[in-house]
Amino acid sequence: MFELVDSHCHIDFNTFNGDRKEVILRALREGVISIINSGYDYKSNERTLRVSESFEEVYATLGLSPNRIHIDDYRIVVDQIRDNVDRIVGIGEVGLDLLKAKASLEEQKEIFKRFLSLAEELNKPIVIHARKAESLAFDMVKNYDVVAVFHCYSGSEAVMKNIEDAGHYISLSTLVCFSEKHKKLAEKVDLDYLLLETDSPFLSPFRGRNEPKNVIYAAKAVAEAKGLELADVADATTRNAQKIFKI
Repeated sequence: MFELVDSHCHIDFNTFNGDRKEVILRALREGVISIINSGYDYKSNERTLRVSESFEEVYATLGLSPNRIHIDDYRIVVDQIRDNVDRIVGIGEVGLDLLKAKASLEEQKEIFKRFLSLAEELNKPIVIHARKAESLAFDMVKNYDVVAVFHCYSGSEAVMKNIEDAGHYISLSTLVCFSEKHKKLAEKVDLDYLLLETDSPFLSPFRGRNEPKNVIYAAKAVAEAKGLELADVADATTRNAQKIFKI
């Protein structure tokens, strides 16, 4: 059995309240050795901390999505991260969203800068949500001494190459199982800078709710796209996640 890491999911969601333990056990049976749950606002950060405290295989990152900055004061989330810095493995998800965010781009950029500075100060990796804003987010990251993970990457091959060349990481989700664009990204991505994720409960390769066990299907899709053995993809992506998040 191959060891895998689901590098980004949301099993704190209410949709998992009835069977969260069973979801984690199913993932473990499929070879998932670690699950990184990412908060996106104050309340989800609190839930993420509780889940990570309850299950030793689950690790927490805390953040404030650009889609939520009109709801939460970023300063409260910054304090929350500082108060729990020893309980988390990263900061995020944070970033920019040019498709769905209600806040202006200037407000998003200003708050993103605050979290980049915080990640630099606390020496934590930063998990970036950059919907339709991959290039802009990368241009901002270049100004900080941080390790960045571009979560659920959906940008261009050219920007992906720039991200890799700068020593940052690309996380491909289970979209790679059914999206031709993401299959092409998988073909070109450098294994040394690749992570895999489900973004559960979203982006299921099957009908219904996604869950961490399905990260194996992302690994298989990447292996097929690159013409590699599944073991090579599993080993590289697990090693990368362990290095970045120190898990």
